[in-house]
Amino acid sequence: MSNAAASKHIPTGIALSLLLTFTVGCAHVGSPGSQVPTTATPLFQGVTYWRAPAVAPRPQIIHVLAIDLKKSGTSLMATPGDRSGGLEYRAQTVSAFLAQQNLKAAINGGYFLPFKGGSPGGEDYYPKAGDGANVSGAAWGGGKQASPVETDPSDTLNFDARVVGIVCIDDGVKVAILDGQVCPTGVEDALSAGPRLLKDGKPTLSDAKAPPAAGDRTPGAPRTAIGVSKDGRFVWLVVVDGRQVGVSEGASIEELKTLFLSLGAYDALNLDGGGSSTMVVAGPQGPRVLNSPIHTGVPGRERPSANHLGVFAKALPK
Repeated sequence: MSNAAASKHIPTGIALSLLLTFTVGCAHVGSPGSQVPTTATPLFQGVTYWRAPAVAPRPQIIHVLAIDLKKSGTSLMATPGDRSGGLEYRAQTVSAFLAQQNLKAAINGGYFLPFKGGSPGGEDYYPKAGDGANVSGAAWGGGKQASPVETDPSDTLNFDARVVGIVCIDDGVKVAILDGQVCPTGVEDALSAGPRLLKDGKPTLSDAKAPPAAGDRTPGAPRTAIGVSKDGRFVWLVVVDGRQVGVSEGASIEELKTLFLSLGAYDALNLDGGGSSTMVVAGPQGPRVLNSPIHTGVPGRERPSANHLGVFAKALPK
């Protein structure tokens, strides 16, 4: 499907803005004076996907899922807790989560512990699929609280200083990004992460003393993030591939802020990144990974993580 046809499924002006060069200060995510090549494809009712390669300030491949929550049958969920492994969740890949919940799309969620990255290409990482893991910060899934508010730095199995915001999902279709770890009463799904990227339509101020934002001390780490429009109708799920020299070398937090402004987001929150960054959709043969995750340094290898965000939607009309 052409970009023109696909643009009918997304908010006014956003199809155009994605075709424009994203500006970061005086630098451009894309060749100066040129357009960022994009493809825009409706995948399901209310769900449109873009893949946007860029070449400067570093090679980047940006993946965007735009969710229209006004479309009948379209809603969001977070992973329900599962204490059968002794901790708050049992780790699983995004693909396994999508298949388990019969979702149409999914991304990885918040930070989790205990964690070991593992050696290049090795099996000495933790958690593996089925292992117990705790998420950092408050989390809900399926109407039940899976993880409490966590603010004690001495709690090394739960606390992460990067957790400064929360995604709150009410009835699957009312999504809010708030500071802290507390959602309004009645919220059924939620996960915590950080840093906050946009607040009330404006980029947040960066804190030079803050810890690394996505498990990586380089500005070009793989990233996962979520944004919401001012009226709450549209949600954007974003993954930027990274750690793949010459192909996609990640994004800085400041670049993420500019990207979400270009999309039209009013609020946005950074999620877990690095080797966790994964975007998956349902395909005819099962889960299909849209990006190139890089767990244990292996492009295409998915990392099991504790919680996730998922999308329900109806198939496109035939």
